Amino acid sequence: MVLDYGVIGNCRTLALVKKDTSIDWLCLPKFDSPSLFSRILDAEKGGSFKIIPVGKYEIKQEYIENTNVIKTNFRNSTAEFDVIDYFPYYKKGDVTIRNSEVHRVIIRKHGNPIIKVLIDPKMEYNMYIPNKQIDNNKIVFSYKNTSLYLYSNLELNKILDNEEIELPENSYILIAYNKLKYSTDIDYIIQEMNNTIDYWKNWSKKIKDGSEYRQLKVRSALILCLLTYEETGAIIAAGTTSIPEIKGSVRNWDYRYSWVRDSSFTVEALIKLGLIDQAYNFIKWLNSIYAKYGMSMQALFKVNGSEHINEYILENMAGYENSKPVRIGNEAYKQRQTDIIGELLNSVYLFYLNGNTDPKIEEISWDLIFTFVETAIKEWKKKDHSIWEFRGTNKNYTFSKVMCWVAVDRGIKIARRLGHKDVIERWSKERSRIKYSIMRYGWNKRVKAFTQYYGSTSLDASLLLMPSFGFIKWKNKRMLSTVEAIKNELSYGPFVMRYRNKDEFGTPKSAFIACSFWLVNALYHIDKKEEAISILNKAIAFENHMGLLSEDIDIRTGELLGNFPQAYSHIALVNALNTLFDNK
Repeated sequence: MVLDYGVIGNCRTLALVKKDTSIDWLCLPKFDSPSLFSRILDAEKGGSFKIIPVGKYEIKQEYIENTNVIKTNFRNSTAEFDVIDYFPYYKKGDVTIRNSEVHRVIIRKHGNPIIKVLIDPKMEYNMYIPNKQIDNNKIVFSYKNTSLYLYSNLELNKILDNEEIELPENSYILIAYNKLKYSTDIDYIIQEMNNTIDYWKNWSKKIKDGSEYRQLKVRSALILCLLTYEETGAIIAAGTTSIPEIKGSVRNWDYRYSWVRDSSFTVEALIKLGLIDQAYNFIKWLNSIYAKYGMSMQALFKVNGSEHINEYILENMAGYENSKPVRIGNEAYKQRQTDIIGELLNSVYLFYLNGNTDPKIEEISWDLIFTFVETAIKEWKKKDHSIWEFRGTNKNYTFSKVMCWVAVDRGIKIARRLGHKDVIERWSKERSRIKYSIMRYGWNKRVKAFTQYYGSTSLDASLLLMPSFGFIKWKNKRMLSTVEAIKNELSYGPFVMRYRNKDEFGTPKSAFIACSFWLVNALYHIDKKEEAISILNKAIAFENHMGLLSEDIDIRTGELLGNFPQAYSHIALVNALNTLFDNK
């Protein structure tokens, strides 16, 4: 199995569509709802929804340009047809059309193609096989209070029985989480398809970039949009759970939640892409979260803002290529991760004070900003789990200390801008104390680099980000030495590992894709632009056939691994491209 999937969605949930049209992952109605199709996590028993041609065909899958609509072309010497997959998503006046429906339009181009339809939903994470029956104009798949409805202009009994169907000129198969309140016909469905295509094409025109790498930015932006839960502005880390960082290991996590850290990094990427509305929606979500829960220091939330994300294991699934366990929920929400205060305040600073945007800082109260900074001052000396969410013993992680420095630094900048002079002197002294601590204890003379935690000899790729936050100059001797050490010790070709030291799950064996783009960014700033572009080009060659990236990559085989598609990877790519080609 490989991650040869495209992704469609409606900014509420998404589906993974395999190169052969098989929908192998779908949760309705939200990203973190129980799955209806889950073959990606159990190749034999997981449910799927596939359109199967009778006979041999060449298959080519691609996105319709500048959209989140997938076209899969089937062609042989006697026949040809397209399968076009999408969630309806477009604006109708002030209303967003985003029903919980997957539309599959089948367009016969020539000849007399014959297909079979395999639809095999498994309710509640593959736990239950639903009842199946034809009810007037639809097929109903039901278990307890959960139902899935299928509508089509093809013969429903043949779909249900997986019999051969000769295609008419144009046809459709629609699956919906709710009974349709409107009548469908092929003309209506075609119009829905065209409305969705037009919407995404117009949306893509907003993206700023004129370089030869524009399509990389556009695809990344489209994916970041699909990973946004539009009703709240929350941005999820990835669309799946338990695709392993390393096959056969236990490094399998559920990423269908919104991490404050990841989402804060997204704000920078969205601003650089010119997508101010999307960035603003996330800022509003942050405001609502902390207005509701106060300074909870929680690192991640559900997309609807709920704070409890209890983790448990599904024993009934074999796992991605038999990699167990399959986890639902994420216990990392209980961890102390002090770096998130810095990322959060940096995103506020970027958006309101450094992004040349219309909204005013007053939309997030000064009291809230003041509380964040005071919390960073209170917490920075404490040990935590840091950016990589180590599940073992807390340590004095250098990156967390740097981000506490960022929190105080951005607080000072915001206070100065808003005229709150009374806190600036005290905060400035604390900022100096934090920096002194990092420069003394985070630096290892023997290793000649900033290291993962105080007193450590282990390198950590997250420290490539220190100059990006203004903590240290790129060409400071210590930073130059750190970049060189990370490149030499953590790089494998174009790929960069987060760290190499053993953790509570053993020794890491995969590279973290975002780290490659962090290294690209670093090399550019230390006047190694040619080397940076070379690594960039080698890294993007490992995107899948749809231009998508997961979280990790196998350093031996180049296979994409980890949850998919991964926001972090596409954020880092956007920021690296901006550095290389838009930096003034």
